[in-house]
Amino acid sequence: MKLLRRTVKNYILYSALLLLICTPIYYVAIHKLFIIEMEDELYHHKENFNKISSKLHTENDIQLFQLINEEFSLSKAYLWPVPDSLFTYSQYDSLENEIIPYRALRTGVTIQEKHYELIIRESIVGNTKLVAAIVVIQTTLVILLLVGFILINRTLSRVVWDPFYTILEKLKQYQIEKDLSIDLPQSTITEFHDLREALIQLLNKSKDAYLSQKEFTENASHELQTPLAICRSKLELLIQTTGITNEQAELISSLMDATNRIVRLNKNLLLLSKIENRQFILRQEILISSSVEQSIKLYHEKALEKEIKIKAIINSESQITANPILLETLLNNLISNAIRHSQSQKEITIRIKSQSFIISNPGNKLKNPDKIFQRFNKESASSQGSGLGLAIVKKICDVECIDIYYHYSEGQHHFQIDFISP
Repeated sequence: MKLLRRTVKNYILYSALLLLICTPIYYVAIHKLFIIEMEDELYHHKENFNKISSKLHTENDIQLFQLINEEFSLSKAYLWPVPDSLFTYSQYDSLENEIIPYRALRTGVTIQEKHYELIIRESIVGNTKLVAAIVVIQTTLVILLLVGFILINRTLSRVVWDPFYTILEKLKQYQIEKDLSIDLPQSTITEFHDLREALIQLLNKSKDAYLSQKEFTENASHELQTPLAICRSKLELLIQTTGITNEQAELISSLMDATNRIVRLNKNLLLLSKIENRQFILRQEILISSSVEQSIKLYHEKALEKEIKIKAIINSESQITANPILLETLLNNLISNAIRHSQSQKEITIRIKSQSFIISNPGNKLKNPDKIFQRFNKESASSQGSGLGLAIVKKICDVECIDIYYHYSEGQHHFQIDFISP
């Protein structure tokens, strides 16, 4: 969830919760204040009645007073004194055709030395409608305020955060191997301005490091291969000379093996460095089955030397988008690894399914299977490999966004690659 949306969402939830809780409380509080005000008015009516009660001399005067003032009701008191009491009741109004609630005050009065029970009432309907109107208006204002706040916040945030989203989009599209510079937008916001400066500084350092490492890789590739080639050719000439003893021949042969291993190690390290620097940019449509067949042909002689049979089961003619050099290296390393670690007169199985490549070879269970893709990881010190083959495979998979899995079952090592559809 985006930061802006999350912030606005929290504001909305808090405001909605506050509105739901406070609206009934506000209604009850206003209604209570009106009731208190009404009760004060009832007592005020009582005081006024006491002032004019001396002018009511006869029953006719009393009836005429009640007829004129409907909120007053006098009746003979059967119990005396009558204590003051407030109560609420409802009465049907035939004119309004509805039940009207009233707030009333019951008290006792004396008129012409006769005791009466006086009930003074006030309709609650008007006050209730007024309270409801006030609450509705207040709620509407709060809702309008909330909506206005959201709209203003979104508009301002969109304008304020626009440089951030522009910077983010440019960073997503930036490729250090292609783009040597990046143009990030300016912003008047201090935080975004500092972010822009820090990113430009970081990208410049990364670009310099990338170019420096790339230059080192190219120089190492040139400078190391030449003396190694000379060393190997001199050893080949030396072993062909006459007059050397068997012991000397064994020493020269051992040196040639060591030199060949250094050559392979240097080649693999340089390849790994190039992969990490993403120097293989070209991508194209490749038929998986065709690439597998080429790799099998390449290692056919090596498999015959160990009397190993390579069985290919092709169930799909899927195409993927990848760098052809990296894909070839990936398949070659897996097949070469399977041949190297399989015993003689065994069988290696290759299966090609929809967007999947699985290679299985017989062998003993690994002691540390979780380290199988680590650099220079070897189960045996006598292994002739450089310990970089599977590390290169894993790095290619990471660069090409390919999933690779390893598991051991029924005496077989299984490597499965799931290619992502283009």
